[in-house]
Amino acid sequence: MRFAPFVLAALCVLVLFLGLDRIGVLDEREARDAVVAHELTHGADALTPRLDGEAFFEKPLGAYALDVWAHARPGETPLASRRLRAALAVLLVLVTGAAGARHFGARAGLFAAAALVTTVALPLAARGDGTQLLGTLLAWIGVTGLADVVFGRPGGRDLRLVVTWGALAAALLVAGPLTALWPLGGLALYVALARDRDDWRHARPWVGLVVLVVVALPWYGMMTLRHGAAFLARAPFFPYAAGAATPWFAGIVYAVPFLVVGCFPWTALLPDAMLHAATWWRHRLRRLGSATYGPDPAPARELERERHEEGAAHFLVACLLAALVPILVYPSPPLSAALPAAPAAALLCGRLLDHLFEEPTRLARALTRTTLTLAVVGSVTALMFVLLAGRVADAAPGLRALGAVTLLTSWAPFLADLVRRRRLAAVLLALPVALGTPIISLAVLPPMEDWLNARTAAETLAVVAPAGAPVLMVEPPPPSLRWYAARPLVLGAPTPTTLRAHRAGDGATYLAFRPAREHDVAGDLERPLEILARTPTLVVARVRPD
Repeated sequence: MRFAPFVLAALCVLVLFLGLDRIGVLDEREARDAVVAHELTHGADALTPRLDGEAFFEKPLGAYALDVWAHARPGETPLASRRLRAALAVLLVLVTGAAGARHFGARAGLFAAAALVTTVALPLAARGDGTQLLGTLLAWIGVTGLADVVFGRPGGRDLRLVVTWGALAAALLVAGPLTALWPLGGLALYVALARDRDDWRHARPWVGLVVLVVVALPWYGMMTLRHGAAFLARAPFFPYAAGAATPWFAGIVYAVPFLVVGCFPWTALLPDAMLHAATWWRHRLRRLGSATYGPDPAPARELERERHEEGAAHFLVACLLAALVPILVYPSPPLSAALPAAPAAALLCGRLLDHLFEEPTRLARALTRTTLTLAVVGSVTALMFVLLAGRVADAAPGLRALGAVTLLTSWAPFLADLVRRRRLAAVLLALPVALGTPIISLAVLPPMEDWLNARTAAETLAVVAPAGAPVLMVEPPPPSLRWYAARPLVLGAPTPTTLRAHRAGDGATYLAFRPAREHDVAGDLERPLEILARTPTLVVARVRPD
C-alpha cells in the first residue's frame, strides 16, 4: 500500500492525460460546445447560449464554463480545454477515493479510486463530454455530503449540508435538473428501504430544494422570460436536450447496456459487489449479529463499524440506481450519460476488493465468476476490434493492437485466479482500460480523425478557396467545420440561383455535403462537379455556375 498513491497517479496519467493533443476537436459535443462558448465570449448576449446566432437550448449556461475558461479561438487546438476536463476527472477520482476511505477504510478508498479511473465512462467523458463530467463531480460532492450527514458524526452537520446543497445547486446551473436531483432520489430510495425517517430529516431536503430554486432562479427565470415555452420545453432534458427524439421506451433499453459498457471492466465484478453490500464481513459479528449476544460478545465499536459499512453500501446501491434514472428521460443520451453511476459502482467494487485482499479464500467463488465473465466479454470485444480493423484501413494497425491487448488483459485475471493468485487477479482487472486507453489515444484515434471531425475538409478549403469565400452546405454543417473553417457556411440546396448567389471571387461556388449525398448533388447540377476532398464524413467540391 506504500506505493498505491503513485500507482493511482500513473493510472490517471495513462488514462486521462496521454495523447490529448493527437487529434483535433471532435464533432461529438466537443466542437459544438467550443463554438457556443466562443459565441458567448465574443457575442453581445452573455446569458443565452447561441449557435450560429440562434438560441441553442441543449444545456445550461454553466455547462460552457470550461470552454470559456480555456478561451480557445476557432481553429485552435482543444488541448487547454481537454486538460481542464482531465483535471476535473482526477478530482472526481479523488472525491470517490476519499468517500471510500471515510466509509470503508483507506485501502477500499484506493481500490475505489483505481476502479473509477479504469472504467470506460471516465476517459470517454473527459474527452468529449465536459458537461457531464463537471455535473457528475458536483453531484458526487453532494452525494458524499449526504452520506456524511446520514452516516457521519453529528458535529459539523450544518457545514456539510451547506457544501452539499451548494454543490447540487451548482450542478443545476451546469447540467440541469436531473443531475441536481438524482442524489436526492438516491437518498429517498435508501430511506424508503431502510425505513428510517431520521436520515431524511437530518439531510433537510426541503431546505435544500429551496436553496436550489434560489440559486437557479435568476438564470432560469431570465431565460423563461426571454424565450418562454421554447426554453421550458427543453430545460427538463438538460444537458442532452438537443438530441433527436426517441421512443419513450428507448431509455429503458439504454440504461443497463450503458451501465455495463460505461463501467467496463468492473461491471464483471459489480453484481457480486452489490450482493456483498449486505455482507457483515467479520466472522464474529456475522455469527453473533449483536454486541451483547453470546459468551464472546463483539466489541461495540466493531459492531458499529459493521453497521456503518452496511448502511453506506446500501446507500451506494440506491445512488447507483438513482443515477441511471436520467438515462430513462434523456431524448438520446450518449454513453457518457452513464458516468454518474460509475463512482457508486467503483465504491462498491472497492469495498469488495478490500475484503478480498483481507481474506481471499472467502471471496474466491465471486472472483472466479468475475474473471471468467471478463474473459468472455473481453474476447468478444477483441474480435469486434479486429473486424473493425478490416473496415477502417487507416487505423487497422492500431485496432489490431487494441484487440490483442484487450484479449490478453481480459484473460490475465482468469489465469491468475486459476493458479490461486487471487490478489494479483483482482489487481489485473484494471488492465483492459489502463492499457487500452493509451492505445486508443495514440494509435487508433489519430488515423481515424477524418471519421471524427471535418478538419481535413477545412484545411482543403483554406488551400483551394479564396479567403472568406462562402461554402454552400447541402445539410447542416458539422460543428468541427464551423470551428476550423474561417468562412461563411450557408445552408441551402444547390440550385442555379443559390450557386450564383454564393459564388466566390474566383468565379466558382464551393459546396460541402455528406458522402451519401454525392450522387444526388451531382445529379441535380447542370455543371460538372469537381471533387476537392473526400473524407468519411464530408465531401468538399467546386462547381462553376457559368
